[in-house]
Amino acid sequence: MKGIRRAVLASVAALMSTSLYGQSLEGTIDWNRRVAVGFGLSGQVAAVDVRPGDTILSGERMATLDTVPLKIALDKAANIAEIHQAQLEEQMAVLDRERTLYDEGALSGVQLEQVEIELSRRDYALKDAELAVQQARYQLDLAQLRAPFDAWIVESELTLGQFVNHESEDPPMITLAEKGRYLARTLIDAESLQAYESGTPVVIAIGDQQFVGLASRVGLEPVSTSGETLRYALAVEFSSDALIRPGTACTIALAEQ
Repeated sequence: MKGIRRAVLASVAALMSTSLYGQSLEGTIDWNRRVAVGFGLSGQVAAVDVRPGDTILSGERMATLDTVPLKIALDKAANIAEIHQAQLEEQMAVLDRERTLYDEGALSGVQLEQVEIELSRRDYALKDAELAVQQARYQLDLAQLRAPFDAWIVESELTLGQFVNHESEDPPMITLAEKGRYLARTLIDAESLQAYESGTPVVIAIGDQQFVGLASRVGLEPVSTSGETLRYALAVEFSSDALIRPGTACTIALAEQ
């Protein structure tokens, strides 16, 4: 019986999707990804390299904090690490001499053990110093704010000379929107949901331009009602190298198969 029910439901879904071909839904365009990014540490803004409306590639620099204090901290950490390295090498030489004396019977086991403990202490001190160098380098990297993906610059709250407190409730940010990827959003009734399941090819029309995308996000809960009809959010992801402003009207229809 279960097999028969599945076959009937599949047949009904197929008939419904067939009836939807040629029908279009009214929708609007939205960014695929829109994020606000900011510095991971505090400092004074030394350079702002982007303005709203600019495009930027993934990894490119958008803004920089004053790096002078960070470079000083890195140099200081590196100097301390070099001192600990020299102290470790010095203690290793002492241990070699003490082991020779121990083998000759001129040094007790307790004295040799104390030399070995001191060597271990200096080894751990060097490792801590090396971690401090890594931390200083990491802080220096954080002073450069870079794009996480190819993007349009939507908004920038950073200005030259501004002091950034990254721990404040509302630190200044740069808002990015992913370049080349868009969403066509619309609302769909429950009866049409199966035809637009995730991965279904869909045609998006904007004026006389057409794009082929894939249904990517189908809402699990209704977001509105039209009379007694429940409607669910549907998003179709597609690509375009040109700028398409969010809010642009479009139509969405199942691609012919």
